[in-house]
Parts: sequence; structure tokens; C-alpha cells
Amino acid sequence: MSRCWRDVDIELAQPGAPVVSSTSSLPGFPSFADFIAADADAAIYRKYERLSARNLLYLQSALHELEGKLEELDAEDVKERESHDQEAQKRARKWHHYARDDNVRAREHRQLQEEIEVKLKAYHKALILENQVLKLSAPTPRVLKAFKRWFQSNPRPVLWGRDKDLFREERDLVALAPVETDRLNIFLQTYFGWFLRERREKRTRDEGDDVFYFPARRIQRAGALISILLSAVLLLGAIICLVKVERRNTDLRVGLIILFTCLFAAVVGLLTNARRPEIFASTAA
Repeated sequence: MSRCWRDVDIELAQPGAPVVSSTSSLPGFPSFADFIAADADAAIYRKYERLSARNLLYLQSALHELEGKLEELDAEDVKERESHDQEAQKRARKWHHYARDDNVRAREHRQLQEEIEVKLKAYHKALILENQVLKLSAPTPRVLKAFKRWFQSNPRPVLWGRDKDLFREERDLVALAPVETDRLNIFLQTYFGWFLRERREKRTRDEGDDVFYFPARRIQRAGALISILLSAVLLLGAIICLVKVERRNTDLRVGLIILFTCLFAAVVGLLTNARRPEIFASTAA
């Protein structure tokens, strides 16, 4: 199911998503949670890029400092070995000597290594999490516009205090359930979603008269039908035109082949999410 504003033309939610009523929710965090729970596409949150970058920088510098201390200890051990001190050599080669508590230098090594282990684990965990966060998709412009409009729908924002500007930085937002659709379906959702709407008698208090719903499957079916018609028109049009000019000059036939090939490539490239290799392959076929 998708939810739209007439003047925003925004898709929200997927087929079969539970619709959570907010008639009994207190305005604020409860109603905001109901709004997100009712539409998976509205699961939009901040990723805090600057805070994540600063956290990684701090962890990185802390590890760099510990690395320097370890190098200093290793340099001192090398000097002891050069002075024919066997303890340094034993600490470097035998775990029994490295683990001895009565050896001050060995104890320093172990304490430093334990500190490095804790920091390194936190650093690597932060790196992996940041990598996963950076792979999250940004919300589509239509979804984000409707999301922010609902957030600011009343004279005052849903959340107060500093949170009133929570979603001001659009580049810092991610969608946990981004809408995956092709350009043709996006066009239909934007300009013809109202014609495919579903009539509902009951509305929540967060919905006004300018809000309407339409099943996403209707958009998908309409897009599939248009795609089939365009493919048939281009194929049959090319065949008919070539038959009509079969006895005419060769230049005209070559020109028609080029024309229909370009039209087919344009339809595939503009109305679908086909990648460049797929466009080349379909055009060559």
C-alpha cells in the first residue's frame, strides 16, 4: 500500500504493510513511531556522519599513540639484547618469560598489549559498522518531502527542542527500507497515483483530505502494461516500416533501422533502471 499527498505525490509503504492507527497516540514520540511503523518507506533516520568520523579519528589516534609506545618498548628490548641481556631475548621468544609477573618489562608489554587489544577491537568494530552505514541508501526526494511535511504538519513540529531541526540536514539521512522501482513506475506514482487511488472511509487524525492511498501493485501492473505496449509498438513498427520500404533505396532502410534502434535504446535507458552493459546488450540483440 502506498500513501500520497495530492500536491506532493509521494509513495510510502509497501504492499501488505500493517497500517497502525494513531487515533489514540499522544502527539510526539508515540505518534511519530506510529507514522514510521505504518509505512516502511518512512523509516528515515540520521546516520550522524560527522560524529562517526570524529569517533573513528579519535580511535585511530589512540591506536597510533599505543603503536608508538609499543615501538619504544621494542627499541629498548633491542638495546638490551645488544648489551647481551638474555632476558630481552627470552621475553621475545618464550611465552613463559613474557607472562612472568616478576619481570617488570614483560608486565609493561602485557599491559600495553591488553590496552591495544581493547582499542583495536573497538576501532575495527566501528570501521565495519561505518562501512555498513555508508552503504545505506538515501531516501527518495518524494518520500523525504512527504516525511518532512508530516513532521512539520502542525503549527509546531512533532518533536520539540533541538529535535525540531532533527531532519534539517538531508545529506545525513538514510532510509532503512528504500523504494526500489524503475523510472516508469516513479513517473506513474508522481503524476498518476491519484487516478489509481483506493477509496477509504476511515482516516487517522494525522491524515487530511489531501492524503490518499493506492496499492503499489496497481502501479506495477500499469508500468508492466505500458512496457509491453511500447516494446510491441517498436518491434511491430520496425517490421512494418521495413516491409513498406523494402523496394526503395538502401539508405532509407538503414536510416529506419538506426531510428528504431535508437528509440529502443532510449526507452530502455529512460524508463527502466537498466545499467549501461544491459542497455548495450539489449540494443545489440
